[in-house]
Amino acid sequence: MIGLPFCHSDKRNCSRRLAPAVHAWVNQENLEGSFAHMKMSTKTRLLLTAVTAASIAATTAPAQAQDTSDDDTIVVTGSRIKKQDFISNSPVATVDSAQFEKTFSINTENLLNTLPQTVPGLDRTSNNPGNGSATVDLRGLGATRTLVLVNGTRMVPFGQNGVVDLNTIPTSLIKNVEVLTGGASSVYGADAVAGVVNFILKDDFEGVETNIGYAMTDQGDAGLLNIDATIGANTDNGRGNAVLNVSYADRAALFQGDRSFSNVALFNDGNGGLEPGGSSGVPGTSIFSGFNFPNGESGPGVFDSDGSLRPFVLGGQVNDFYNYAPVNFIQLPQERFTVTGLGSYEINDTVEIYARGTFAQNRVDSELAPTPIFQTSQFSLDGNPFIDAASQAVISNTLGDGVDTDGDGIDDTATGFLRRRLVEVGPRQTKDINDTFQITLGARGDLTDTWSYDVYLQEGRTVRAQTQNGNVNRGRFSQALLLADADGDGNVDVDAAGNPTCSDPSGNGGTVNCSPLNIFGPGNISAESATFINTAAAATSELQQTILQGNLSGDLGSFRISKDPIGVAIGAEYIENKGDFRPSQDVAASTIAGFNGSPPSGGKYDVYSVYGELSVPLLSGLPFAERVTLDLAGRYSDYSTSGSNETYKIGGEWAINDQVRFRGNYNRAVRAPNIGELFAPIGENFPGAQDPCSAGGIPAGSTAVAADVAAICTATGVAPGLVGSPIINTVSGQVRALSGGNPNLDVETADTYTLGVVIEPNAIEGLSLSVDYYDITINDAISAVSANSILSSCYDPAVGGAGSAACNLIVRRPDSSIGSVSQQGNNIAAIDVRGIDIAAQYGLDVGNIGNVSLNYLGTYNMQNDFLESDGGTLFECAGEFGLDCGEPDPSYRHRVTAGLDKDSWSFQTVWRLVGTVNDDDDTTDNTVEKIGTRHYFDASVGKDFGENLRLTFGANNVLDKSPPVIGDNDEQANTYPATYDVFGRTFFANAKVSF
Repeated sequence: MIGLPFCHSDKRNCSRRLAPAVHAWVNQENLEGSFAHMKMSTKTRLLLTAVTAASIAATTAPAQAQDTSDDDTIVVTGSRIKKQDFISNSPVATVDSAQFEKTFSINTENLLNTLPQTVPGLDRTSNNPGNGSATVDLRGLGATRTLVLVNGTRMVPFGQNGVVDLNTIPTSLIKNVEVLTGGASSVYGADAVAGVVNFILKDDFEGVETNIGYAMTDQGDAGLLNIDATIGANTDNGRGNAVLNVSYADRAALFQGDRSFSNVALFNDGNGGLEPGGSSGVPGTSIFSGFNFPNGESGPGVFDSDGSLRPFVLGGQVNDFYNYAPVNFIQLPQERFTVTGLGSYEINDTVEIYARGTFAQNRVDSELAPTPIFQTSQFSLDGNPFIDAASQAVISNTLGDGVDTDGDGIDDTATGFLRRRLVEVGPRQTKDINDTFQITLGARGDLTDTWSYDVYLQEGRTVRAQTQNGNVNRGRFSQALLLADADGDGNVDVDAAGNPTCSDPSGNGGTVNCSPLNIFGPGNISAESATFINTAAAATSELQQTILQGNLSGDLGSFRISKDPIGVAIGAEYIENKGDFRPSQDVAASTIAGFNGSPPSGGKYDVYSVYGELSVPLLSGLPFAERVTLDLAGRYSDYSTSGSNETYKIGGEWAINDQVRFRGNYNRAVRAPNIGELFAPIGENFPGAQDPCSAGGIPAGSTAVAADVAAICTATGVAPGLVGSPIINTVSGQVRALSGGNPNLDVETADTYTLGVVIEPNAIEGLSLSVDYYDITINDAISAVSANSILSSCYDPAVGGAGSAACNLIVRRPDSSIGSVSQQGNNIAAIDVRGIDIAAQYGLDVGNIGNVSLNYLGTYNMQNDFLESDGGTLFECAGEFGLDCGEPDPSYRHRVTAGLDKDSWSFQTVWRLVGTVNDDDDTTDNTVEKIGTRHYFDASVGKDFGENLRLTFGANNVLDKSPPVIGDNDEQANTYPATYDVFGRTFFANAKVSF
């Protein structure tokens, strides 16, 4: 299916955390050093008329009510109960609209990824893995476990994995963003396991506002243009309001070849350094078999342009690997157009109707190096004019098929595992056009002085149309390697000009006849042959979502425990998600090389839910008990697929006085399996893994595969002479994994705890400090044992061995390399994350200097563990990155914002810290065992010119900090580009005109 690439981050991040049932038809750089992993619906209506008293850059300080109505009642993310002077008892980080302007974050994920609560998901750098979408990932638990809301209601997902594409949310219309961490399924339903990201839009805007801005690096590239306009008006003496926003963004491409750190794919050299690397799929064709060459050398071979076979140079500063890096994007080009409208009208004192409509079209291209085909094929040998005579003899001795019709000592044909870079076909290009439409129609109002209602219907639809260039048909590739032998003498027939013809001259559907394929040397494939093997590919993916919800909220009047009333909210909702994936023939049959194949898929499920909340004030106005409140919530849901389940919440607060307040919550949260996890047919992915039988699997400090492991290797199909050889290394650390959906999946369950304190000392006016401990445990997590773990278990003498369950999932090719590893998603994993969030804000009026503000948001990551199955491998990923843990997850990270406002001027500096991380791979001699702490600084200045014009100028990564450069343990571009800035110093300017 089309969706997010299997396990991120998305990216290596979380290859272990999501069942490969969500296999994606994504870029198959399957043999070239990046990791096609991917991290891994009940919607509610949340009326959010205001949030913090003064929105700040990003803090978990208490969210407090604004004066938004006559009775000063408000609903805050995490609850539906309206209260006076409501203060959230859950940690809520707030990002206001000014931060998008001051950092020129036209794509919302760019700003959200700087928050310490998030681990970067897919973004503008996600060329491979990637699919043109942008995602948010709280706590590194996967984008599927983060619920995205717009004005308190669900945004329609991007595809069958249930993840929202943040490109559909108009940045210029955002009032603020609230990020609630910790489970919230009792309030919002499934998917809110890690938390909720709620985008609050400007639904009361009056006037006209336009923005035009541009950004580019100090090297003059990676340009980004943004133009938007918002118009809003009140009608009928304020009884109605209408807002319309139109935006356009255009992002330029940037290639890995445009940066010195990424223009060459790097390998670890085994001696603590780096050397040029790349893919063994080379333009001249390589065959990794044990050839015996006339000069006495033995090993794999590669063809030169004259058709001669010579030894393949496997290492050193000059080697034969193909450098695929330069033509890969490091910034994906994008063209985005959005239209959003909001409106409301108060019919009378008890009925207000409202509507929101969104249309977004997002066009994103990706590009990879030309297709590397890795395939076992038979090819004509004796008399083949494309291969010189001496090389025919060498090949015949090793790969000959045993038939020598003319008795000249050279077999008529040979069969081998061929590795060919099809440069002549052209680069692999993907063009994604993603259309999203969603409309919400509702009515709300007050039934009494204390009770109100809200009911709405929401329909959404996303359609992704994808076309691909550069794929190759595997069957036609093999067909064009067998040349005509009309007289049956075992020699290839050629005409007077020395040109052969195909043994099977049939065409590709009758349009192009077979043209002999000369893969034996770089640049030797003719234009006719390239056309014959080339195949166009396309697919359409569609998801539809329907939500019907009704809510009732109020209080119990005189029935109370303290002087304050007991708040109540109850409701019911219905959600239906329906999706399908329609690929072209070659994609469906997986007969292509270049991109992942995937069969057609589709399915649907629905869920009925009822839910309720209570907020019970227990004490108020007493010494050491200014306010003590108990909060309860529960939800009962019935899924058409996994049956019924219950979620609940117990929380509360204890305000000792107006300076010190304790808060805590326990949530039982769930995540229901998405359409992809349930219904996806068997498809392919290419996760990172190492073959324990190869040179790449030899532990650091060792020189050979251990004897007991070697015995398992030979027993499972590895030729004895190839055990410990680089010839059978997994290609750039990836294997072909086969995975599919499981209709018997149940929900994931999570227990989430938060416990914190909020301090606002009277002695330091303007200071607010909060410290919150969080603990999230997910059981029955939907996952599959990773390919790397299957391999490790098979070749572990203590638990594996030929005939073991793990070894039975592995298929080897005739040349002893790994052909595939089978995976299946089940409720088998467990995830534990634990840490401390610290937030502080301080504001001070410094007389003639101006108003100074300081905001700090930091996270100490104490635990990030993943147990892939009962009795399986435990991965401890706090402070780690790499093959198993994926995206760097440092033990500490923070964002600090310092601002100064003086008259019409404003200044801001942001300090982003990404802490030290260690490589999780201790089995090989990796060059980079640690990535040190990175500090990034951003700055901006704004100036108001009267009431109608504001200019903002700034720079991100002011100190031009370069990313860490690593070898085989990278994600892409020799680094982790979603975590570490790969663009360098970037300047931006924006002009806002308001009327």
